[in-house]
Amino acid sequence: MLAPTDLSRDHTVRPLASTQWLWSGALASLLSSLALAWHGRQRHGSSVALLNSPSHWLYGDRALRANMPSWRFTFWGMLIHHLSSLWWAALHQLLSHWLENRSTAVRAEQGPAAEAVSAPGHDLAKPVALAAAVTTLAWLVDTRGVPPRLRPGFERRASRQGMALVYGAFGAGLLIASLARRHRQIPAATGKTCRAPHASA
Repeated sequence: MLAPTDLSRDHTVRPLASTQWLWSGALASLLSSLALAWHGRQRHGSSVALLNSPSHWLYGDRALRANMPSWRFTFWGMLIHHLSSLWWAALHQLLSHWLENRSTAVRAEQGPAAEAVSAPGHDLAKPVALAAAVTTLAWLVDTRGVPPRLRPGFERRASRQGMALVYGAFGAGLLIASLARRHRQIPAATGKTCRAPHASA
């Protein structure tokens, strides 16, 4: 019979969480970039047309008309998009930690029964809702909340369906990374792991 052993949450969860925003931001950036490339190909006949757009921060409206790959427009456009994705991923992680700490405090007040009912990894509604909320906020800020020069630019060339696809892919990246982290944290949060039993004398 395998014996359960307590693990320190501090040593197991925090190292995973410390770089989580980098992984979730990179995944969200990758998936949304693929969506941009696909939609740009469908709408403008160029996979980099929408990926070039964020470089209008540096080069103005010329970037919004660029359909060919180039160091000036494509590299900087993708870099700006990636850094923006990391920023939103960092906000997503901060909110996720705040919600987790709040939920832990509530369960501690309610006692062991609440711990059993609210075991980590069994409630998908919260990470789905959080990813959707951050994605919606990102869309509102990108398209309404900042001056036109600081918007991503591809909103001026993409269709409504294309924008939904791009931000949906972005939110999916945040969610997938969040669920993966929760899966890795389950052993630490439950305080159990498996190890071989001691050999009997």
